[in-house]
Amino acid sequence: GSSNDARAPTGGGGACLEAEAEDERFWASEWTDLEAELVQLEAAANGTAPAPKPEHKEHARSPLAGLKLNLEPKSPADLIPALAMLKGLYEDGKARIGKLNAREKESKRKYEEKQVAHLKRMKEIDDRFKDHKLSEEFRTNETRDETRFWNYWERVRERQHRQFHTSLKIQHGTLEKVKQMIDMYEKTISGQADKAQVAKQLAKVGGGVPPEVVLLQGASRELVSYCREALVEVRSERQALLLQLSSGKGAQGQ
Repeated sequence: GSSNDARAPTGGGGACLEAEAEDERFWASEWTDLEAELVQLEAAANGTAPAPKPEHKEHARSPLAGLKLNLEPKSPADLIPALAMLKGLYEDGKARIGKLNAREKESKRKYEEKQVAHLKRMKEIDDRFKDHKLSEEFRTNETRDETRFWNYWERVRERQHRQFHTSLKIQHGTLEKVKQMIDMYEKTISGQADKAQVAKQLAKVGGGVPPEVVLLQGASRELVSYCREALVEVRSERQALLLQLSSGKGAQGQ
């Protein structure tokens, strides 16, 4: 006769909730940090650095806190503090990209491990049924439970992967803009700004403005516009994460 000894599905309920809670903490923190960085960068580029928001204790103070880009320098030397701030921001961004890549690699590895365990588990259920160690009813129940848990892990992985791609894209875009500002500041400080570019920008705004100021203001406007677009995307991702997690917690018990 069938022994019908039920076995736990791949990554049971406790493991699911733990993995989801950890994932939630990571991405909530990631989107919050990215939002804060963009808000401060936008304000700095506007020349209106805000008082930094109170941050979580575990978060390092932003290199942007309280600094603003000097859009009307009296001399190139006035730009040095802002240049140092931009370079700090660039290094932070590179470190964040490294962290995101490492996390994605680890998430993928864990998912693949679970996939192997899932396929093994499905084969075990079938083998036990064929060996008459499992009744039809138990086989149906165990297959259903196993499939449900596996579908859950697939959804978790899909969400991780999408968030990784979106945050990486925004982080790379931000770094590119910051790098453009760094180049612009360095050229202005060293007096090597592109004369043709200066002339083109001056034609747009009319005379009476120092050439390096015109270039900086043009680059700053572009940066502000970029930050605003990126912020819309970051906030929408964070909102989607919160909605998904609140609905997921209800579904978990079903």
